[in-house]
Amino acid sequence: MDYEIELLIKHKDKRGYLVEFLKNSELNGLNKNFGQIYFVTFSNKGVIRGNHYHENLEESFGVIQGSLEVIIEDVVTKERKSFTLHSSTTEFVRLTIGKGMAHAFKSLTDSAILLDYVNKQYDPGCTDRNPYILMQP
Repeated sequence: MDYEIELLIKHKDKRGYLVEFLKNSELNGLNKNFGQIYFVTFSNKGVIRGNHYHENLEESFGVIQGSLEVIIEDVVTKERKSFTLHSSTTEFVRLTIGKGMAHAFKSLTDSAILLDYVNKQYDPGCTDRNPYILMQP
């Protein structure tokens, strides 16, 4: 199963915290190019996003606000993992998934924000988004 969970440092002071989510040195060290970074919002408790996999993309996720139930599944082996990610933990959690890893997120809080890094820039002509239902709406 191609995934990794890393604990990142939250640099805190009275104003809040700062997290170095992804560094150029991490990409260069793995011989990877920069794709794009975006964030996804969940407007209500119970909202589900994802329910798909990518054949050619790798992603890294982190919860900026709220709590999310996460399910990932290897589409070939059918091995599945589920866990919860929270923004309120002492360390910031980065979940990285590889190609062929179906993923779905469900908000456990009234609102949530999910940060996403993908290793290739979005191309409207080639979305590489394959439906794969892990959570029922």
